[in-house]
Amino acid sequence: MSRIRRAGVAVIAVLTAVLMGLTLAPTASAAREVPQDVPLVMGDKGDSVAKAQRRLEWLGYELRDKEMEKEYFGRSTHKAVKRFQQKFFIPVNGKLNKDTWRKLEEVGGGVGKLPKSCLNETKVVCIDKTAKLLRYVRKGKVKLTVDVRFGVPGLDTPTGSYRVWFRWRDATSGINGPDQPRAPMPYALFFNGDIAVHYSPPFAASGYYPGGGSHGCVNVADLQAVSWLFDQIPVGTRVYVYWG
Repeated sequence: MSRIRRAGVAVIAVLTAVLMGLTLAPTASAAREVPQDVPLVMGDKGDSVAKAQRRLEWLGYELRDKEMEKEYFGRSTHKAVKRFQQKFFIPVNGKLNKDTWRKLEEVGGGVGKLPKSCLNETKVVCIDKTAKLLRYVRKGKVKLTVDVRFGVPGLDTPTGSYRVWFRWRDATSGINGPDQPRAPMPYALFFNGDIAVHYSPPFAASGYYPGGGSHGCVNVADLQAVSWLFDQIPVGTRVYVYWG
């Protein structure tokens, strides 16, 4: 069969499929179809609950083993859903409704998957801007998952691959001006000029809120987690910042 004839046959096949209402390949909307049993609430059980739990656990939320084993929407799952909703500015009701499900699929659908840049060295600080998470990866294993926030619009935290070039346990910043007290930013791991991963007292006090953010740094609200991370990371460690 000639190339022209084969091309003609292919075109006819595509047109026929369209006219018959057939789908030649999965669409993005089909891939994100919400299960029929959503919304899910406390007391529910089943595959959809289990799928949501695996995603929540991958995003760093602590769930009771018994709830996960029984695929049961219990108290720890309810608490995790509320925290997730608050983080992504979804009305906080603890229900796995359609909006919550779609967002959970967007930021947590790739359970266990990390970019290659987070796996090609012994130690990597892997920062996902989509999920608002920092993961410390050692020998390909996630050793720490912690919530973070980034720079406000106009002072965006840059993406890319960097190296920790300076560590400062008791770091402070003169961002408020020369006549003002220096702002504390302890456990700072500088990776791109004056941009660092560090503990943020304002973030710890206020959490996530619309318009909240840093001047470009990666803020951590969990003091215990960031102090532990600081002790694990020597100068030269790769820091990879990306959109998930």
